[in-house]
Amino acid sequence: MTTPTRLTTFADLAFELHFEPLVDEQSPLSFPCDADGRVDLDELCDRSRCEYLFAHTLIGRHFGMPVVRACA
Repeated sequence: MTTPTRLTTFADLAFELHFEPLVDEQSPLSFPCDADGRVDLDELCDRSRCEYLFAHTLIGRHFGMPVVRACA
């Protein structure tokens, strides 16, 4: 018999995936994620989803490698 597990909701996530900019013109970007750095793109609003994909695409050019940080 398996015990049902509670699904983690977007609001329950205690971590963020942080992209630090490599260029002065860009602001840092952070997105809610799980402890392994997985971001649920379906839960992001359109703007955040676009910003996440932008930052992820430009790792090494405009952003450093993302870092998983615990939310305060």
